[in-house]
Amino acid sequence: MEHRKEKHSKGWLITSVSLMLFSVCLAVSLVFSLAHNGRTQQALESTYEQNLYELGDNLNNIEVNLSKLMIAPEGRFATVLLTDVYSEALAAEKALSSLPVDWHDSESAASFLNKVADFAVSYQQALIAGKSGNNYADTVESMYVTARRLNAQIGDSVALASQNKLDIRKITSKKPFVFRSSDNKVSHNSIEYPELIYDGPFSDGRAKEHYCHFDGAESISLKEAKEIAMAALPEFKAKSVTSAGKSGDEPLYELTVSGERGEAYFSVSEHGGKIVNLTVSRPLGAVMLGETSAKACAKDFAARVGYDVEPVWYLVSGGVAYVNLAPIENDVVFYTDLVKVKVALDNGEVLGLEAKNYCLNHTQRPTELKMNRAAVPTLIDSRLKLNSVRGALIPLENGEQRLCYEAACEYKGLDYFIYLDAADGETVKIMRTVDSEQGSLVM
Repeated sequence: MEHRKEKHSKGWLITSVSLMLFSVCLAVSLVFSLAHNGRTQQALESTYEQNLYELGDNLNNIEVNLSKLMIAPEGRFATVLLTDVYSEALAAEKALSSLPVDWHDSESAASFLNKVADFAVSYQQALIAGKSGNNYADTVESMYVTARRLNAQIGDSVALASQNKLDIRKITSKKPFVFRSSDNKVSHNSIEYPELIYDGPFSDGRAKEHYCHFDGAESISLKEAKEIAMAALPEFKAKSVTSAGKSGDEPLYELTVSGERGEAYFSVSEHGGKIVNLTVSRPLGAVMLGETSAKACAKDFAARVGYDVEPVWYLVSGGVAYVNLAPIENDVVFYTDLVKVKVALDNGEVLGLEAKNYCLNHTQRPTELKMNRAAVPTLIDSRLKLNSVRGALIPLENGEQRLCYEAACEYKGLDYFIYLDAADGETVKIMRTVDSEQGSLVM
């Protein structure tokens, strides 16, 4: 009898242990399952977020390119713009279709994007066939204002997502995208902007990775480079400087200067001994300086470290001013040779400098504008108000440089810079500016 009880007891024990093990396995399995589902959901949300950003970029680019097409309806530049409009419209439609938005809410927007792509193809074919682009002017303007409205409507969602204030999982239930007007049709009334270059026009234009400015310059030692860095910021009260060695294949000494108020990081050229990069980090106080003073501080510092340049662009953000400066010779602005200076608006101290474009490109180049300046007004659309004309050397996407006339114009409240080849008058580039609280943004 006791043997049977003992056997029965052991059976319950085995059963209990088995149940416990099963429970543990179930719990572990559930944890791994939840973790896997969590990772899957996180990956899905990340994909949605990426599609949202891409949609915003595409709409921005469509808007800006259409606004440029309004004032350049014909010629080679128009065909380039139409190619960009076509590809951006297809990319925007793809990004939109990948978002968890109710189809009835996005149908009109998707239809509009498809029409933009089809229109770009037919317009381009007409230009190739020799037809006048002016025949398409009204349609371009209508599409521009529609793209602007669509872009403005989605801009809030993009901003919220970038600030981590938009739960992408609830994008369907909350319906943050409002593509329709009260009559359930796509609105035809306004626009936004693309490819914002926050630090001015041609800020990233570089020809080739060869420092032309240092050709023929004498080399300096590491000791001399340290002395240059120590002397650059007297207000920083430098105490010591250390070397991080050379900057890869580039002819630069990388240095760290320690002072009473923190650290500053320098790149000093091995040839010529010029400061090519500078970064200073420190807390910022209340804004005390305006645009004129900030530009003066930037120009003075640039001159002090060997750059003879003039301010050509200005932007304010977060208590600092970003000033782009360029050489100006014979009324020709060398946008290829930009020097960017970051100025603290509490006391005018320089917190940064980037002169790589200048050092890569700056050398003696011809500034003769072969075409007569008086011809410029006849080469731009007669609807434009021409405000000023000057010469400009600009970088092109293929790495080349082009000597142009820069025509600053207005059309229907929009500001443009049109760049015409200084030899034959061909439209080389069109840029738009948008005024904001921070300054002028360029597209």
